[in-house]
Amino acid sequence: MIYWIIAKTTFADAIRQKVLQIFMVVAIALIIMSIAFAQTLTFSTQGSGGDLSLVKSFGLGMITIAGILIAVMNGVYMVPREIERKTIYTILSKPVNRWEFVVGKMLGSWLTLGAAIGLMGIVFLAVITVKAMGMQGGGASATAIAAGLAEASTSQVQIFDLNMLYGVILAYLQVVLLSSIIIMFSTFLTPTVNFFMGVAVYIVGSLITIIETLKNSPELGRFSQMLYEFVYAIIPNFDKFNVTNTLLHPGDAAVDITYVLLCLAYALFYSLIATLIAVIVFQNKEV
Repeated sequence: MIYWIIAKTTFADAIRQKVLQIFMVVAIALIIMSIAFAQTLTFSTQGSGGDLSLVKSFGLGMITIAGILIAVMNGVYMVPREIERKTIYTILSKPVNRWEFVVGKMLGSWLTLGAAIGLMGIVFLAVITVKAMGMQGGGASATAIAAGLAEASTSQVQIFDLNMLYGVILAYLQVVLLSSIIIMFSTFLTPTVNFFMGVAVYIVGSLITIIETLKNSPELGRFSQMLYEFVYAIIPNFDKFNVTNTLLHPGDAAVDITYVLLCLAYALFYSLIATLIAVIVFQNKEV
């Protein structure tokens, strides 16, 4: 399978990039240091449970931000870099189909994101597990004890929170979807334009619930409603993956394995569409 060889080569090249390594090191360092941050912030007056919630929220946010940065910085140069280096001529001169090249690049990007998110996720889960074990062992903060909340907070602590694993998986699915769209753009846009287009798609996709409200607003004209309906139909709903508050405070709308699988199907569907469009565009591209 030639596309798998291209995927492994893409993965190896991406892992060696200094920018990716810096993002990962900084994110991991901040996740580890979040324990100290939580204990010094005023939110710790909520008790040790408040400290742990802050660590969880900060960690998931950091993983998502780092994943988005990696997806954007790696994706915008995915195809243009090969053209600039002229390595694409060497690749296509061999018995390699253009669709195999595009699919290989997509898979390589997904592997890269998997390795990055996976490593950050392991560190994050280890940090919150150690924090939870410390709380059950009587490691409540001094502020919490002064507030008389230590006993109540530690009695409800879970050593391993399955919701946080779901959060890491959803963060990965989110950046995989974003990466697929950016790589699709890279087949016909310059890196600079692709960067802003990718960021714009993510921002609009994160505000999709607002767009849904606007498209149903009777106060808007028909043209405006049609415009919002068009945007709502084609832009992926990235807000579907941003469920940190639900993960931290599960209630009637708690995240479970069924929701995660639905998000997996959603991300895979849009990623496959982006891959198909990229293949069609690259088949007709003059390189």
